[in-house]
Amino acid sequence: MEKLLTLIIPTYNMERYLRTCLDSLMTDESKDSLEVLIINDGSKDMSSAIGHEYEAKHPNIFRVIDKENGNYGSCINRGLKEATGHFVKILDADDHFDTAALKQFLQDIATIDTDLILTDNTIFGDNDISKKYYGFDLPHSKALNFSDYCSLLKADIQMHNVTYKRSLFSLFDYHQTEGISYTDQEWIFAPMARVRTFTYLPLPLYRYLIGREGQTINPTQMVRSANHNIVLANSMLTEYAEADKTDKNIKAYLEFRLARQVKYLYRIYLAEYSGLDLDRLIAFDQRLMVEHPLLYDETGQRTMGPFIRIKYVDYWRKHHYAPQPHWFYKTFNAYNRMLNISKRLFGFYQV
Repeated sequence: MEKLLTLIIPTYNMERYLRTCLDSLMTDESKDSLEVLIINDGSKDMSSAIGHEYEAKHPNIFRVIDKENGNYGSCINRGLKEATGHFVKILDADDHFDTAALKQFLQDIATIDTDLILTDNTIFGDNDISKKYYGFDLPHSKALNFSDYCSLLKADIQMHNVTYKRSLFSLFDYHQTEGISYTDQEWIFAPMARVRTFTYLPLPLYRYLIGREGQTINPTQMVRSANHNIVLANSMLTEYAEADKTDKNIKAYLEFRLARQVKYLYRIYLAEYSGLDLDRLIAFDQRLMVEHPLLYDETGQRTMGPFIRIKYVDYWRKHHYAPQPHWFYKTFNAYNRMLNISKRLFGFYQV
């Protein structure tokens, strides 16, 4: 019997968090409705052993796939090949689900057949502190036309919110970039071009951990993996070129997500972190100029912020791709620290 939902759990050295993740999936409905694929990405700790322990106890729910290390995207690609559920969702091994919400989710999706299901998420810090809830202001529990709402959702959808109908991936050759981090952005990009219907369930399903040492959003790790963002932006540019853009609203969704990633890329290299190798950024900039001139011009208008109107990308281009002056990075980061303090105090600014 086909399971309702396949969960793909990419796992690399997650022994500290994996039990919490897997325990959160144990509901009365899980036995018949849930397939959990623990994709062990060459872990050097006890992650594989923990996964096999759960597989031995609950073979009708859990399956461990041990593979050589290939980073996040390789786990998703392998999981999609192995998945058998009607729907498919990603759960990172250091995160977990709200078990009560999962129970309700599995009951609800038994009567749903839309291309996409959106659910809510909670962000929390290590030691279960600093909670923040994220939801959507949408009609719920009914089939909706994605084109009618995607322009409203374009800034808010994250990997944590998304469950796809698995058959959606038979419509195109989806391949998540391997060997790099941050490819969760691809998961909410290329497949969305094929989504036509969706359902919103206001359930706090996904609990997303921030602040873990070694996490890819950690500033030290971001500098170390800066070039991954260039690979990702190139991949998204290719995916955009190949996507069906006949629906103007879905096209606008894709353009917004692409622009956000591209602007973030320039910010990392030209405003936040000095000393990074700019050769790959130069090559990307030249490709962007040829393939997406509107976005090229839009990025050129990027400024430091509301009160300092220096167009730092345009400045870099006009100075023949020379490295930014070192003082610029110090000024930019000091300025943004000031704005973030102001935002916390008064709620006026968003950076």
